[in-house]
Amino acid sequence: MTVEYKILKAQEADAREILELQYLAYQSEAQLNDDFAIQPLTQTLDELIAEYHKGVILKAVQNGEIIGSVRAYEENKTVYIGKLIVHPGHQGKNIGKRLLAAIEKEFPNKRYELFTSCKSDINLHLYEKAGYKRFREEISNGINFVYLEKQADDGTNIALGLCFGSCAGVLIGVLTDNIGLWLSIGIGIGLAIGASFPKKKKE
Repeated sequence: MTVEYKILKAQEADAREILELQYLAYQSEAQLNDDFAIQPLTQTLDELIAEYHKGVILKAVQNGEIIGSVRAYEENKTVYIGKLIVHPGHQGKNIGKRLLAAIEKEFPNKRYELFTSCKSDINLHLYEKAGYKRFREEISNGINFVYLEKQADDGTNIALGLCFGSCAGVLIGVLTDNIGLWLSIGIGIGLAIGASFPKKKKE
């Protein structure tokens, strides 16, 4: 029987346990890039605590043990997400997906940015499935990093699509003498159109 986990805001007292999990979780990343001096493996406790005071750190907890974490901070209307980690023994259970969604909810209706190694196929798949798009690559300390972004929908596109669909539905409904049916169809089509519009980039 699988024991359910909870996603909660981390406290400063959790910093050491999160750092130990970080060291463990980033071993695979270090192996991929043949570099065990990457920043997540050299970060100090004081540096992590500074990040805690700068933004928000979430933790996934099961049976009192932290099995996952993610952190983020906001600057100039962009939310920078980093160090999405899951204990190797708990991977493949959508914990990373849930942590990513949870940290976005801490900063609603913003532009989100994160990065990962170009060799991290699992991470790239997770981020792109969550709606992130690649927009830049950068080489740092010999490692090629891929930067991804996600634009929050402020509701404008949905509203426009809904307005268009409703108007079209009423018009066709009047012509066919079945306003109720066509209004419902029009609303559905309008919502679909609104959701498919490219999201505006926030300045």
